[in-house]
Amino acid sequence: MAKKNKRSEEEREESSAKNSNNGPKSRNSFTKFCAFWGITLAALLFAVNGLLQLLTKVANVNADGMNTAMTAIDFVSKLALLFAVGVPAYGYVYHKSLAWKIIYIVAVVFYACFCIYRLF
Repeated sequence: MAKKNKRSEEEREESSAKNSNNGPKSRNSFTKFCAFWGITLAALLFAVNGLLQLLTKVANVNADGMNTAMTAIDFVSKLALLFAVGVPAYGYVYHKSLAWKIIYIVAVVFYACFCIYRLF
């Protein structure tokens, strides 16, 4: 009889663990999705930007048009990093007090403002 009680307790714990992971698991997978694709896009854009810089130095290609393209690519790569880091960071502050959320919002706004500032 003790084995039946122990087995039923284990089964209940497993089923409750499965049911309790439905919400956070989907949020966790979205966070992982954002982090993976954001960092991948940023890495690819940084590589393209580096190749364009090398091309302008070595081949003396039209510097004005290339500078505009490099600035735009740099901006998009920084936004991809903001997306990759911002979503998991919000997950961190989501259950914390209002002060943490305000710090998060201020940090995101400053980051975005300085990304835009670098465009000009």
